Amino acid sequence: MNTGKPTRLSEKLNAELDTIRKDYAASMASQLESFRTDLNSIATSAQRTIEIDTRTFLRQNKSWLTISPWLITGTFLVGIVSMMAASLLWTLILASSEMTDLGLTRIDREDGIWLVLDPTKTRLRTCTLGGRSVTCIKIEEN
Repeated sequence: MNTGKPTRLSEKLNAELDTIRKDYAASMASQLESFRTDLNSIATSAQRTIEIDTRTFLRQNKSWLTISPWLITGTFLVGIVSMMAASLLWTLILASSEMTDLGLTRIDREDGIWLVLDPTKTRLRTCTLGGRSVTCIKIEEN
């Protein structure tokens, strides 16, 4: 007669193992559901925090966000133009002082640009370059 209870040891062990599996599966399902709920809560909370922080930042810095790109662009343009002007000025100063040191003076006139030689520092000569006779300026160094 079978009373519904296992009689053999293997049947008893299998029944206990089956009970443990069902309990473990129920526990795992419960833990998984709890984990999902907690994770959703954390994600929702983080999303709300980011939204609130972003809105607050935009509200507090609204004027800077509209002016700032133009201000930055203008500052860069002024800086670039200033550097170019300084470079041009520096080149002109160096070129004119170098010409003066060599005994040359530049004169701008309506009919053209003239170079005047300083007779104490320069001599006008005829040289041969590449088999051709050309006019040269010899600089007398002291």
